[in-house]
Amino acid sequence: MDVVVEGNLFIDGEVRKGCIGIEEGKIASIKKILEGDKHFDFGEKLIFPAALDVHVHFREPGQTEKEDFFTGTRAAAIGGVTFVMDMPNNKPPAMSLSSLENKIRGVKNKACVDFSLYGGVGEHSDISAMAQKCKAFKMYLSGDNEMFIPVGKMGNMLQKVKESGKILALHAESPECIKRGEARNLSEHERNRPVRCEIEEIKKIMEINRGIGTKIHICHVSSPRSIDILKGSGASMGVTPHHIFFSTSSKFRYEAMGKVNPPLRHEEERMKLFGAVRHGFDGIIESDHAPHLLEEKEDFPTAPSGMPGVDSSLPLMMEEVKRGHIDLSMVHRWMCRNPARTFGINKGEIEKGRDADLIVIDFKEREIEPYSKCGWSSYEGWSGIYPTHVFLRGEMIVENGEFTGSKGMGDMIL
Repeated sequence: MDVVVEGNLFIDGEVRKGCIGIEEGKIASIKKILEGDKHFDFGEKLIFPAALDVHVHFREPGQTEKEDFFTGTRAAAIGGVTFVMDMPNNKPPAMSLSSLENKIRGVKNKACVDFSLYGGVGEHSDISAMAQKCKAFKMYLSGDNEMFIPVGKMGNMLQKVKESGKILALHAESPECIKRGEARNLSEHERNRPVRCEIEEIKKIMEINRGIGTKIHICHVSSPRSIDILKGSGASMGVTPHHIFFSTSSKFRYEAMGKVNPPLRHEEERMKLFGAVRHGFDGIIESDHAPHLLEEKEDFPTAPSGMPGVDSSLPLMMEEVKRGHIDLSMVHRWMCRNPARTFGINKGEIEKGRDADLIVIDFKEREIEPYSKCGWSSYEGWSGIYPTHVFLRGEMIVENGEFTGSKGMGDMIL
């Protein structure tokens, strides 16, 4: 074997002592005892599949003062994430074949974890051409940007995406429901974009797609009512850590550090959402990592929406495991197995033939730190459990909590 990793392996929902043999970046053998050219013995520490984050905004091209593909993927690695899917709302947006190709040229030699890209969908997007360069498509039903199509033209677009064989990820908020007036705080922001905006739009798009059958992923659902609607629908769905941990009552250094779309909900709704996630949720935990400069968050009315999170999502969920609120099988389902299965990525499990993307966990708490280029986290003062070591395709990229990988070692996956 090229590499052997030994420890307490999480396999099929159970933890058992063993060795993982790795050849050419893939898991080749799993046995009690193995020998290899390199042997890493982690004793009683947990060996867990690395996480996948299917919803990040790494701001390249156009806003690299906030984040770029190297700093974003490095932050992901430190947080135990070895695969990311980057959204297309760049400057310019990646919603044509040429803009996608330009983006790929700009980022492919910077990534230090594996990645895929979304293609943005507008009225004039060439779906079949873009499908050659992206893993999935993204559209904002909220009408917040140019990646939007009127309801009357949605059927034709859904058919084209279906023919491409790709998934369509959707930001589901009804543009007719959203009140575009200025909000001065989190409660007013939530009032401008209430839960019914999300629920109405999810119902609408599912009805339009009923006779078409396009694969759909509903991003960042913020209400247990949305989860109920989507159960058994055939669509996948994502929930963010910030929607299950924060509410309009949460306190931040600047209140706009909690300004996101869809908005944080009231505390009662947040608690119900977290309850729904803990009891039967079979979706995906996605960070919606959307960094902005801290000074942009000082004034609530003018602050852009979004917060960083790719580096804190897994540490926060492992902290919940230690506290007994959730179990390892839930984290594995939400952050490893389901994103890998949904988007067709050969990661997320410790089994033969999978990419040898692994993390090592000792369950020692430490304070959440901002590893994003933007330099701040909404989870200031919170505790998390970071991986001590991270392997990407059998190569160690984090050692004792420090990034040891290199720019450009991440592969683009189509």
